[in-house]
Amino acid sequence: MICVKCGLKEAISGGLCEECIWETVELKKPSVVSKTVCPKCGSMMVGNYWAHREPEDAWVKHLQKEFSVNEPFEIDSYSGLTFNNIEDRVTISVFIKLLLDGKEYGPREYTDEFDYRRNFISCPTCNKVTGSYYEAKVQIRGFSEKMSPELEVLAKNLVSMVEKHHERDPNSFVSRVDNMKEGIDVYLGKKKDGDTFAHDTVAKSVCQLVVSNSLAGIKDGKQFFRFTYRIRVLDLREGAIIYIDKEKYIYLGKTSSGVWVRSPGSREDKLIRKGSLEFDRIKDTGEQAELEKFLVINRGGDELTLMNEKNFEQVIVKGNRYKDYTEDTIELLRYEDQFYDRKVA
Repeated sequence: MICVKCGLKEAISGGLCEECIWETVELKKPSVVSKTVCPKCGSMMVGNYWAHREPEDAWVKHLQKEFSVNEPFEIDSYSGLTFNNIEDRVTISVFIKLLLDGKEYGPREYTDEFDYRRNFISCPTCNKVTGSYYEAKVQIRGFSEKMSPELEVLAKNLVSMVEKHHERDPNSFVSRVDNMKEGIDVYLGKKKDGDTFAHDTVAKSVCQLVVSNSLAGIKDGKQFFRFTYRIRVLDLREGAIIYIDKEKYIYLGKTSSGVWVRSPGSREDKLIRKGSLEFDRIKDTGEQAELEKFLVINRGGDELTLMNEKNFEQVIVKGNRYKDYTEDTIELLRYEDQFYDRKVA
């Protein structure tokens, strides 16, 4: 049978030849393409949600779903979009295939143009940030309620953690950081980040954690609570003279297990484990065993003869810990004209 339209070629379906059937392609498309972009972070509205990760790709994939073609044709693929921002027009190239009786023809490329509209609206996340929205506040404090380098490091680690989380979740952000003489307050857009940081800090450091909450209003029809994580860190300097349960100690440092101290009288070292350590039992006297550096000028068994490299003062230290000492220098803590090794026995 000859094609009823062109009268030249053999008809393959519906009285039409292959070329004439291709002329019946009807590409259904939106009359206007609308792209809504957040001017602050670059995220895009994709359907009913804001895409923050690879927003352009997500928007294009969503837009492609708005195109269709009449039977017996199918959309095979898209070659891309070309935007004319001067005339507000967009061109799309679509590859269409023809399916007849189990046989596939094509694909062939079809190009079409339509209106393009750009909108710039701040996304909800950016509105929260600029509006000082927060779900959690982390209060980082030291033992003496004074600013210290350790508190600054903790605050920096918290901010870095949230910035990494923000790459995956836009609702993770730092709303505000307040530096005060007694410590640092960090306001977080997501409560879960406060949970994570508090848990990690308690596991890795010697600190006390108190979590509280307060009703902040109604969100999505439910009561909205803000949480406060008060983290008090034992940030004493090495050599600090402290009392624990009225016993005097030289503070040597801390590990993830607890606190090492030394009795000035007996010179015995003691590990006070975190589980049994209560800050209310610790009193900082304000005294400090100062760190001094010495040169080793003579060795003999368990005895070292040392010379202060600044004032040339000579001292002798004895003990099993010095039997195999091979270094040329050593640092000692001086308290009440007595010298104490920094290392735990």
